[in-house]
Amino acid sequence: MSNLSLQEIHEHCLHTTQKIIQSFGWDSIIVGSLSEEDKTYLWNENDNAVLNWRWAIEHYRGNANDNGILDISLKSTKGYDYAVLHAAIICKYDARREEFAICMLENLIAHKKSALTGNVFIIALIYSTTFCSMMELDDVVIHDPLEDMKPRYRSYGFSQVFYAPNKMSSAVADIQTTIRRKVMGIH
Repeated sequence: MSNLSLQEIHEHCLHTTQKIIQSFGWDSIIVGSLSEEDKTYLWNENDNAVLNWRWAIEHYRGNANDNGILDISLKSTKGYDYAVLHAAIICKYDARREEFAICMLENLIAHKKSALTGNVFIIALIYSTTFCSMMELDDVVIHDPLEDMKPRYRSYGFSQVFYAPNKMSSAVADIQTTIRRKVMGIH
């Protein structure tokens, strides 16, 4: 895949993630990149957001080709206006360190039952493992995990990174195995 730009790899991973979640029967979820409207929505401090998206939009500025920012929008078509952002994921690929990280993710309609309920992290992991496989990276990193989310991350094989207390990591192969096991348990 070295002949593809990082943006092209990102787009391929979004498409692959969409196909995988559809194979799970999650047909009412649309996977894409954050549009300018989505970023404005996040910037304007959505009342449903817990995380500081204004900071994230400022801090993780750019795109895949500029500085490795890989943003993902998730929209539910079932019972919701799919023109409005329902969940956001921001990842970063650091080419110098050869590190892929999930930086932020949030279900912005978590207060309501939807197709995204309990699935945003799984979708982030599907995208992450697809990207890492294409880039021949062994691990997925989570930056600055919230303390109350660490048990969930551990259930997917993540553990604290010894040399970086603000990171957790897990092997791509372990994550893929756990996703298969958990999704099969959902059906």
